[in-house]
Parts: sequence; C-alpha cells; structure tokens
Amino acid sequence: MKVCLPVDQLNGLDSEIAPNFRASPALLLVDSDTQQHFGIDASGGSCSALPAEIDAIVCAGGIGRGMFNNLKLRGIRVFNSDALTAGEALAELAAGSLQEVEEVECCGGGHHEAHAAEEEHQGCGCSGHGETSADAHEHGACGCTHH
Repeated sequence: MKVCLPVDQLNGLDSEIAPNFRASPALLLVDSDTQQHFGIDASGGSCSALPAEIDAIVCAGGIGRGMFNNLKLRGIRVFNSDALTAGEALAELAAGSLQEVEEVECCGGGHHEAHAAEEEHQGCGCSGHGETSADAHEHGACGCTHH
C-alpha cells in the first residue's frame, strides 16, 4: 500500500507527523510493503503536492471536509493516528490498530480548538460551511477550498 503522511520535516520514518494535513510543510510517501520512502516539499500547499498514486493517508486529525470527500471519491482511504512519527503511525497501520475515518464533521480532528477564536472557522480547511462535493470541484482538485 502506498501511504502518504503529512510531516513537519523530512526525516525518513523518524519524521514527526504534522498536526494539520493542509498546513504540513512536507509529505512523506511510503510503500508499506517495502518501507521505501521519499519526501515531497509541500510548502506550496499539500493539496497541489499530493500525488495521485496513493492508497491511503495517515494524519493526526486535521484534514478539511472538502479534501476528505475528494479523497474518498478517488478511493483513497484516510486513517487518523495519535503517533508522533511516521514510523510509529505505519506500525499502527500494519498492526491494524488504526481505524479508518468514515466522516469528517469539519476539520476531522482535535486541532479545532486552535481555531475557536476564528470567526466561522475560516482558515481551518473546512471552509466554515456545508461544502458539497460539487462545491469541492469548483474550489480545486482536492476540494480544500484554499485555492
């Protein structure tokens, strides 16, 4: 399985998982069968850096609803992990201890408290309102609404 993890800095499997997918400065792509991995600079935006040929994303909770919906439409599975590093998260995935995310209310995780003071959740990646799949297509390929 080809797995994508948002990371703060590229350090191989020791890379620390970034708390928010959209705001992650880098993406680590790992073939879970061979453990081969490579990094992608996502400083220009993780949505545009996301390769098409992945099977799953393992993140720490922050993923916009529009992006989540688009990933699901493309058949990409999304998992949430509390692991600190990519290697730990991949071990959890291999052990079957990560539960697949089935629905995202807004940001999809616990980082929402950081946005509590922001009016209508703008900037958290969820666009603040009930975005539909049709809306996602109007906002860019990933549906994250920041394009």
